Amino acid sequence: MTSAVSGLSAALYRDEPEEYVVTALGSNRDLCFVSKNHAVPSIEIVVAGNNTPLTIDVTGSDVVINSATDAGGAATSTAAAILAAMALDAEATALWSARLPPGQTGAGIPGAVAHAHGANGVVFTSLALADSGDHLTYQAAAGYRYWSSCTLIEKQVHGAGQWVNITSSCVINLLRGSITVAAALNSDDLVRATGVRRAETAFRKVMLLYDGKLKIDGKEIDTTNLDDAGWGSAISGKKSWEFTAGAFYYDGSIPIDDIGSSLIAKFYAIYATAKSFVGYGTLGSLENVLANPNDAQKQTITCKGTGEIYPE
Repeated sequence: MTSAVSGLSAALYRDEPEEYVVTALGSNRDLCFVSKNHAVPSIEIVVAGNNTPLTIDVTGSDVVINSATDAGGAATSTAAAILAAMALDAEATALWSARLPPGQTGAGIPGAVAHAHGANGVVFTSLALADSGDHLTYQAAAGYRYWSSCTLIEKQVHGAGQWVNITSSCVINLLRGSITVAAALNSDDLVRATGVRRAETAFRKVMLLYDGKLKIDGKEIDTTNLDDAGWGSAISGKKSWEFTAGAFYYDGSIPIDDIGSSLIAKFYAIYATAKSFVGYGTLGSLENVLANPNDAQKQTITCKGTGEIYPE
């Protein structure tokens, strides 16, 4: 059986493979610092003094960004200004590459950012999960999903007392940042998780797809038997998805050889209650892919799923 939804657009992202540090500030003031030498350098943004200039100090593998301040000691350096200063400092750029997250302008002011070393993901501890309503599945909030590992699931019975380890009785969905327990919990039980997640602010946008159609297939398994009195019967088995677009935008900022790797695909629909869907996929049916920073290319291109797709 097959279902199809048309009129979709999609954005394909590559996860950051190197160690990184990201801010989680919002309002166009986030930054992503990516390690260049695998020595796990550190980064920090300091706000101190009045009427100070924006400067960068490097000691060994430690980089300290001193934000500019006004007469009252408030930070005035924007994320874009910090990126520009980093690009001009040879010692800092030998340790870190810095960029803005997808869709952010850098016009906001980060302010102080605590000292941190590059890491392969972001550790989360005792992250509260929300009940989906059936007391079986519990979900992390948007911005705290895309787990790469989950080492501990705990519940607090009736929201009080000791936390109990229930990891062994859970099915964990890393991409969704959710867990499903074997038996329904109490309506007032609390659930929390500990592990490592990928940071969306560290994603790199690879390509935009337009004028697309999403096809979801469920391979039929024949279940016809004598009790069917001559009628055929079947159930849905293995499912897969495929997104075919009539145009794409690729500016060449991601090397073409990275496109064949597993990508995070986000689909956007105008006429839907759930405005976006997400899954892992790979690009296929590639022919004469052109990098044009100024215009979209009119060419059919296909992204095939490598796992589930679900509403965000």
